[in-house]
Amino acid sequence: MFGLNPRELQKQLKQLKRMGIKVDQLQNVQRVVIELQDRRVIVEEPEVFVMEFGGQKLFYVAGNVKEEIGVKQAEERTETVVSKISEEDVKFVAEYLNISLEEARKLLEEAKGDVALAIEIGQTRKR
Repeated sequence: MFGLNPRELQKQLKQLKRMGIKVDQLQNVQRVVIELQDRRVIVEEPEVFVMEFGGQKLFYVAGNVKEEIGVKQAEERTETVVSKISEEDVKFVAEYLNISLEEARKLLEEAKGDVALAIEIGQTRKR
């Protein structure tokens, strides 16, 4: 956290705790998206810490910015992915997972048209 060695980190956490600040690290964070008026900042596989004090939560995000794209570009990318999903793929995923066509389409959209990934996501959620 904050680029400190483990001993220094423990020292800092104890100081924060004494000040009444609770610090937790969110686990398994895949992506953080910050939407600005004219663009989106995307941080892949970030470290995310939540600090709570005074009834407020402060999120600390550390990581490398993978993409910084204009909102229009992001919308165009989404439209392109959605338009590339064929009805044949939707039917295949629906039949394979025994789900509705609508659910299959949502999985394919989430997987950006990747049939194998859509099936994997669907199977994971069924467990």
